[in-house]
Amino acid sequence: MKFEDLANELFLDIFELLDGVDLLHAFHNLNYRVNRLLLIHFRFYHLDFRSLSKNRFDIITENYLRLISDKILSIHLSNDDETPDLPYLFVSRGYTLNKFINLQSLSLYYIDCFDILNEIIVQCNHLTSLTDLKLIKCYFNSEENDFHCLINNIWNLPKLRKCLLDQINSRKIRLNELSMMSSSIEELSLERMICSLKDLSNLFEHSPCLGRLTVNSISCSKFEQLEIVIRSLTSLKTFFDSSIDSMISLFKKLPNLSHLTLETVKINCNGCQWKQILVNYLGNLKVFRLKMNLNFSPHRNIEKQVNELIDSFRSSFWIEEHQWFVRCDWNPFNITNHAILYTLPYRFDKCFNFDSIFTKSTSPNDKHYWSYDRVQTLSYENSENDLSKDSILFSARFPNLHHLKMSFPFQLDFNSCISSLNRLISLNATLRHTDSTFIQLQDLFYRSIHLYSFRLSYIKHIPMELFRMKSRSIHRLDFLTKFKSNIRYFNNEECLTLINSSLGRQCQVLLIGIENRTSIIDLINQLFNLRSLICQCKDDKSIHSKSSSSSNDELIQWLSNNFPSTYFISRDIKRTSFIRIWIG
Repeated sequence: MKFEDLANELFLDIFELLDGVDLLHAFHNLNYRVNRLLLIHFRFYHLDFRSLSKNRFDIITENYLRLISDKILSIHLSNDDETPDLPYLFVSRGYTLNKFINLQSLSLYYIDCFDILNEIIVQCNHLTSLTDLKLIKCYFNSEENDFHCLINNIWNLPKLRKCLLDQINSRKIRLNELSMMSSSIEELSLERMICSLKDLSNLFEHSPCLGRLTVNSISCSKFEQLEIVIRSLTSLKTFFDSSIDSMISLFKKLPNLSHLTLETVKINCNGCQWKQILVNYLGNLKVFRLKMNLNFSPHRNIEKQVNELIDSFRSSFWIEEHQWFVRCDWNPFNITNHAILYTLPYRFDKCFNFDSIFTKSTSPNDKHYWSYDRVQTLSYENSENDLSKDSILFSARFPNLHHLKMSFPFQLDFNSCISSLNRLISLNATLRHTDSTFIQLQDLFYRSIHLYSFRLSYIKHIPMELFRMKSRSIHRLDFLTKFKSNIRYFNNEECLTLINSSLGRQCQVLLIGIENRTSIIDLINQLFNLRSLICQCKDDKSIHSKSSSSSNDELIQWLSNNFPSTYFISRDIKRTSFIRIWIG
């Protein structure tokens, strides 16, 4: 039987298994019948533009997107290194968000131009189905008034219920001048951003239905008070680094809070003190998740202080009434006497203090809580004299790791912590040139069946043994660093080694420093799967020029003369020494 002889129902079943972007690329314009089936399939769909070649983007936006614009439920647009300048191309081709009349969710990433970002938000003002908005790492240089304009335009979206703002413009967010009222926002996340109590007061005055709030950090001066009682808030997740008195003054104004996830520094409360705070000021609390960063007194025995702290959490209030168990991890040899106390199970997405050697908990069965299921990001820096080789914290398990940062070689005991790497998608590695380094690295590659991105830190000297490594899943290689002094410039011979390597042949996104610009031509012409190249060129003369115009940018012009006009070539606005090439 020929493929085209399949019944329509089978075609539609096959379509269900494929991503929308891949589906359009593979089947569009095969024949009239398939095109009609595509339109039937796209009665409702989610469109993710974050990881595709410019050629695919061109095909979809030029030939198909207008036909299905009223069927799209969600859109992801990103200006990161995977799809450089995609949002600008999207807007320049005449696509306005108000045409996606059934759009329910919009996610925008790495947009570094205020005008583009604000224009997109304004276009959403008439979308009555849009309930979910995410702005992630949209860090732009602008006047403070621009940021206030953007926030007010977001609050003006008529049906918005969930909003995530992750590292927008500045870590110090100013909501005290928010003037637009939103009666629809119910859930707000302010990730990697700091709010004052004045910001919070104004936020809730203009968001009367806001019930769930995540804010990276709440800062307040000694005598600052929350100006209003916030009755709508039932769930709060935050980091607090002010005094106990400031924290209590905040809790007093949250009478209906039922879920609290809290990380603290500078607050050394024992179990009795926490009980009094929770009973007196948070009487409706049902879920309490705590991570308390401590520094014990250097003038008293550390273990005795730990025992006193742990025992204060053994009362009936903690053990019987709520079953809120805690664990304390510490290292008696740490010069700062640092320790961490947290509720069990551990409910924070980042971890971990592998410097700790000892641990104690109030749990009657401590073995039940060694699986850190919520942790998605883990850093493990293993030094020559690492005391953690004796740590009982190697009993911990991290079954849901997505991002791992570590140095090689590492203590073999650490393997027990990362026995399952099925969900790992990115690895940030520091390599020391030893035989065991590459044995361990290759083993980790084999075990990480979904590992997509591999990044090297501190790469002044890249061992060529690296390019004998093999992985079926790695498609992104990052050899660039934030610090210019640490940039490793590949010469022509090293670029050829990369081109002929297994990792190079399957690479789709490459970030690299190169000595000679002609290597850019070799990399793009010979790495057949490459769709995005981010490079820093040692012979780039334009980075010292005061002109910001691409028409006067000598390297941009040279590249434009050597590649087809379908390629999108630009200089990174923030990292001006980086050239971005979206291959199409």
